[in-house]
Amino acid sequence: MNDATQTGMKLPQLAKQSGLSISTLYEYLRSGILHPPVRRGPTKAIFNESHLARLKTIRGLREKEKLSLADIKTRLRSEADSTEEDGSSIRNQIIDTALALFSRKHYDKTKISDITDALHMGNGTFYRYFTSKEELFLHCLERLPKIMVTRETWNEVKRETDYITRLRKRGNAMLGSFHSYIGMLNHTKLVLGGDDSHLAEKASECLKSVATPLRKDLDQAIAKGQVRPLDTDLAAYLLLGINEIFGHRLLMDDRYTIEEGFDFIEEFLRHALASSSAPTLQQKPFALTLCSGETMVIRSLSCNGAPHLTGSVGAGTLEVAFESLSTLTLTHDKQCTTAHIRTDAGKTGNLSVDPDYELSGATELGAYTVQIRNVRSIKKA
Repeated sequence: MNDATQTGMKLPQLAKQSGLSISTLYEYLRSGILHPPVRRGPTKAIFNESHLARLKTIRGLREKEKLSLADIKTRLRSEADSTEEDGSSIRNQIIDTALALFSRKHYDKTKISDITDALHMGNGTFYRYFTSKEELFLHCLERLPKIMVTRETWNEVKRETDYITRLRKRGNAMLGSFHSYIGMLNHTKLVLGGDDSHLAEKASECLKSVATPLRKDLDQAIAKGQVRPLDTDLAAYLLLGINEIFGHRLLMDDRYTIEEGFDFIEEFLRHALASSSAPTLQQKPFALTLCSGETMVIRSLSCNGAPHLTGSVGAGTLEVAFESLSTLTLTHDKQCTTAHIRTDAGKTGNLSVDPDYELSGATELGAYTVQIRNVRSIKKA
């Protein structure tokens, strides 16, 4: 090994050492399969032995296996994943440290060297697991919901039968670790409106994974008659927002304790979500028949948490309220899923629907959820 690989190289030296053109190296850097250089100043970028080793691997994958850059990126990521042995792996240590720093210092102000210094590791070790800070951020988004509420807390929440008390326990757990994720959560919401569509998609998935347990709890509470029928998807995000805003209020001053805050929130929610004996929408049951032949009676039918089925007709979008339906028959093929609708008033029509949408509601045994692709028909019972 020569001195250049030990002390660092500029891009032309890396090209000479690797036998690749500078334009090819730029392409690899842009695609993310070659990790960024170490910055030693505003205009000084240094490459080292880890970059040469990565280029040798890339060259082998291109020449021997004829892989595209996208396939190479997937292969390198999966190989890094396979080096993990348990939850205390180096990869997870990097992610957890990054989460803490992103929350405390903000994503933009956190450098890779801040993360590696905190872990007492070299930048080369970091780049064996992640190609860039952006890729690390994506993995942080996947892990964020797991640190907001621990598995032990989830288990305790599941044992609680009163819906509002479940919310309180969940909220207490989230506020207990508020400081460890709030900065990251704020940046996640900023990413939603950013120019990077891939990051925005991951941020959306992250927030959905946080809200989904709240939605499922609402579905079950409606099935048990503890909560009035409502749009559970929208309500889940509102509940998440209430908890987050209360967390911010606690940071402002010590006027309220956590218990005082939750006493108020609990009283508010019991009035807002309370089940009523007054007539409500969608109390009539439906007979839902699966493609496999099973049929079950279901109440409070909803699609992705909404009391209507959404689909497309031509260039437009149509929402059909379940309360108005008499029958709905679904046909599935490779191109699309079509809903053939007849209303109580005798009106008929067809609309194309997303087969991945979820139909959910209450059965005698509890809450039920199924993808549209698995449903043959729905009839008002």
